[in-house]
Amino acid sequence: MRIRLLSIVVISSVILLATGGGTGVYLVNSAQESTDWADLASSTTAPAILMVSAFQEERRLSLLRLAGDPPAAAALVTARQRSDEALAAVMAKGDAARELNPDGSREDIEGYNKLFAMVPTVRGGVDTRQIPSADVFTFYSQVIGTIIAASVLAARVAPDAKIGIELGHGVEPLRAAEALSQADTLGSVALTNGRMSTAELLDFGRRVGEFRSQVTYSGTVLKGARLAQLGAVTAGPDWQQVTAMQDALLARGAVGDTRRDDELPLSLAGWQDASRHVNLALQRLWQDQSGDAHVIARAQGRTDTRNALLGGALVALLAVGAFLVALVLANRFIARMQRLRHDTLELADERMPELMKRLAAGETVDPKAETSRLDFGSDELGQVAAAFNRAHLAAVSAAVAEARTRAGINTVFLNIAHRSQVVVHRQLALLDRAERDEANADQLELLFQLDHLATRTRRNAENLIILGGEQPGRRWRNPVALIDLVRGAVAESMDYTRIQTKELPEVRIASHAVADVIHLLAELMDNATAFSPPEAQVLVSGVVVGRGIAVEVTDQGLGMAEGELAERNAMLADPPEFSVATLQGNSRLGLFVVAKLASRHNISVRLSESVYGGIRAVVLIPSALAEAADQSSPISGQFPAVLPRA
Repeated sequence: MRIRLLSIVVISSVILLATGGGTGVYLVNSAQESTDWADLASSTTAPAILMVSAFQEERRLSLLRLAGDPPAAAALVTARQRSDEALAAVMAKGDAARELNPDGSREDIEGYNKLFAMVPTVRGGVDTRQIPSADVFTFYSQVIGTIIAASVLAARVAPDAKIGIELGHGVEPLRAAEALSQADTLGSVALTNGRMSTAELLDFGRRVGEFRSQVTYSGTVLKGARLAQLGAVTAGPDWQQVTAMQDALLARGAVGDTRRDDELPLSLAGWQDASRHVNLALQRLWQDQSGDAHVIARAQGRTDTRNALLGGALVALLAVGAFLVALVLANRFIARMQRLRHDTLELADERMPELMKRLAAGETVDPKAETSRLDFGSDELGQVAAAFNRAHLAAVSAAVAEARTRAGINTVFLNIAHRSQVVVHRQLALLDRAERDEANADQLELLFQLDHLATRTRRNAENLIILGGEQPGRRWRNPVALIDLVRGAVAESMDYTRIQTKELPEVRIASHAVADVIHLLAELMDNATAFSPPEAQVLVSGVVVGRGIAVEVTDQGLGMAEGELAERNAMLADPPEFSVATLQGNSRLGLFVVAKLASRHNISVRLSESVYGGIRAVVLIPSALAEAADQSSPISGQFPAVLPRA
């Protein structure tokens, strides 16, 4: 017990300490992940902006190069160098992102790398002018889209939902900047070519609409300083010039003549300069919004780290204190448990057996005076001791009550039985004399019926004697043939007219067992007739087997359920001590008497389902009770030699 209690204390303290330590380590790691994420995201923002700007410029110049603009070819070389430098810086950050979140970003980064690997091929197509402008536009838009997708990925893997939301809101200005750059590129190419087809006009209009809707949506999600920053962009002169130029191009293309010399609000160079200013302002807005999220992540990481360390130290202190307190309490409890164990064993091993011996000897016992009290206070252990005191008192009281009940029941049964026997014996003697003197057949028949009822009354009295623990007074001096014995049992049965006796072996039963075997068979026959239809026959047969004589009593009743049948067979194999509880429920008194009689002579009785659906009772009389039939003596004078006529 000591080891178990101390084990509980130690295990609980260790679990508490391990849980607290593990939680602290987890929180510290989570806080460090927040800080690492913020550092990586912050260091990635500037290279990402450079890459967006560089590839937007390379896309514009590449399309102008394909449109035949000579200055664009010269500027394209410098733009490509800037793009390569920006791409290298972003890819380096991508390797760091893969280490920070290997499962969440591996597939995305691998897809980006495959796209970046196609840059030299596209550039070669532009230089040879062997690639469609639409394909070039789509490709560079996909490259720039990787930065937008990476921003969305960063928001998805953010350490906190609030941080992720802030980053997601910052992506909206970046989408607007890219839509503006796409519209600027398409418009520049149209002005360079001097024409704009209907498809190109629709595509240009779609980019312009996307740009303006993204700016409008950004105004609904941004807050505070960033919302004011967006307002400054849309209220500035560059914004006015850009939107005026876009509206003019849309209106010019809408009349169907893209070569008209209508005066535009701005020159191509002025428009591109204003668009670049608005684009950079929107990118800066994305950078500032992302910076706000990074500041929140770093602050949260510092707070989480501090809280984790404080919490871990507090848990460790509590674990040590709890262990020391629990150790002291456990030792006290163990000492009290040992004393309780000693006292209860002394009571169970010494005092209780002595008390049971006194009860068995018939001594009068006062349960309260004989019950020893265990006093262990009023706590849980004291309540256990009090419960044991109550259990001990209940056990002593029950033992005393049972002893008194058994003695009283046996006395009542025996008194009733002996009185009934005296009356029945006198009644049978009078009936025998009346039968011998009566010549009238009808009156004789009536006397035979009275004789039969008196015989049954005698058996009921014998049942009470058996239940009281004594033996009936009927005795035989000589062995009796089995056929006569069965007839005697039939004569004692209530519905004897329904009992049909089949072929029986020519054996005889030892004299000292005759009365009990007749009684046993009569009880089984009564049960068979009582639990079968009134018109059904009960069959009695016998055969010599290896272990003795088997007598079968088979009825055509409803039978028993499997559970009930198993209970009856268990009682017949090992009859319990007789008490009031023995006769409760659906108990059959006749079967209990059968069990007691069978155990007295080592006779086996077993019930099973008959072929008719009823019950077949097999009575196995051991060979020790059987003798050869040629020396049998009749049993005339002990019960009617002739059964009453129906």
